Amino acid sequence: MNKAAVLVLKNGTAYTPEEPADLIGVDRGALTLADEGIRMTLAVGDFDSVQAADVSRIEADAEEVIRLNPIKDDSDSEHAVRTALARGYERLYVTGALGGRIDHELVNLRLAYLFPGRVILVSGHNRIQALGEGSYELRQENHGFVSFFAVSPAVLSLKGFVWDLDHRTIRFEDLYGLSNRIEQEKGMVTVHEGTILMIRSED
Repeated sequence: MNKAAVLVLKNGTAYTPEEPADLIGVDRGALTLADEGIRMTLAVGDFDSVQAADVSRIEADAEEVIRLNPIKDDSDSEHAVRTALARGYERLYVTGALGGRIDHELVNLRLAYLFPGRVILVSGHNRIQALGEGSYELRQENHGFVSFFAVSPAVLSLKGFVWDLDHRTIRFEDLYGLSNRIEQEKGMVTVHEGTILMIRSED
């Protein structure tokens, strides 16, 4: 088993991270992988949005299938994330998590916040993850804008950005963390207390 996994949700793609990763199809995302002839380590979901024949195709292309009861207290994506983390994956790259139904998007954003550094939402223009206490070095790369938000109060310092911060307390209602940029070759982010949601975006 690799240390990382790519979770493919509905409308997601088989994203290729910079490290070896297993593939996990989540509900209709598993059908997407099966349609492309891509074998997956695991398929998870209630599969209420696919036909019975499609489930058979998913089963043929997955090493393991976890079929959930449609009447449950969590979303397919939450169940898949928690299952993958419980199995020992250290990082989960989630595709198809953004766009579509806003209630599902909010759940996926909260999953990233609940598991700092372990759940990373990726799309063509965005990379979203939470940062727990510690220091992080960021390079400019392709994602030009870097935004920082908090759900509960967190203390943040930024160095090497257009707008640096020094032990600034960020609260839920603070929106000024939008659209910062790394001004130098690299920027340093330090979370002194709490958890920060970081969004790297490009137009």
